[in-house]
Amino acid sequence: MPSSSSLTRPPEWPAGDGARYRVALVFVVGLGIACVPVGFGFAAIGRPAALKYLLLLAALFLLTAAYGLVTRVRPPHRPGDIGITEYAGHPATEIRYSGQAFAIMAALPGCLAAICLLAAIDFARAGEDVPAAPLGTALTGLAAAFFLSFFVFLALGRLRRGRIVLAQQGIHQRGRAFSSFLPWEAFAGVKAAYNGTPEVLVIAYANVPWEKRQLGGVWKLDKLPPVPMIEIDTTALALDPNLVYHLVRFYVDNPAARVELGTGASIERARAGTFDR
Repeated sequence: MPSSSSLTRPPEWPAGDGARYRVALVFVVGLGIACVPVGFGFAAIGRPAALKYLLLLAALFLLTAAYGLVTRVRPPHRPGDIGITEYAGHPATEIRYSGQAFAIMAALPGCLAAICLLAAIDFARAGEDVPAAPLGTALTGLAAAFFLSFFVFLALGRLRRGRIVLAQQGIHQRGRAFSSFLPWEAFAGVKAAYNGTPEVLVIAYANVPWEKRQLGGVWKLDKLPPVPMIEIDTTALALDPNLVYHLVRFYVDNPAARVELGTGASIERARAGTFDR
């Protein structure tokens, strides 16, 4: 795969946009590490119940830092996350969302559910020793149920890792919590944008038929854009953002080349970075 330096970076994307997150990540990691000795300190003074909460809180901080590392600081991209798939019965080229980022994202509500569930159990056991214990049990129990609902949506397939499919028919985007499809003839062009994160916008005409569906219920991990387009937040992907921009733009701008989609030729083009012909 071509490196970031071999492909022109869109001027709309500020250089080194991940640098400012490094200080924040160090701070969050520090908080996570600090929770561990504090928890054992509480255990040492006769309050062992606090240890489990502080260990879970440490995990929460460290998972948050890990998500920022994967999505914002941008470690080396994974060329295996582009491949051949099938869409509507025809071969297509697939750009997969980051599996690491989605796994970390799924672990976060699991951690929060565990904290709330343990709190509900402790409130229930406290009885009259804690004022308003029944109310605490009810509130933390409801919070645990809310966070556990994430895994219900996950099991039902409503929440997924996500992918971008470049098919003979058009572009299909299966976000983490939505589905969107637009045919090739609907697109007016491709542009880079920056909305806190580098984005690739495949803009469509206003009156085109747009197949779209929000799937995540209360879990809006990502949202459909307000107007017809394929909006790609590159931080959700494991591929180099420059590669994604040039690859998508090439097939939007070159209809004759779309016969390659779903074949090894599209993968080879991505590997070679030949987007000028």
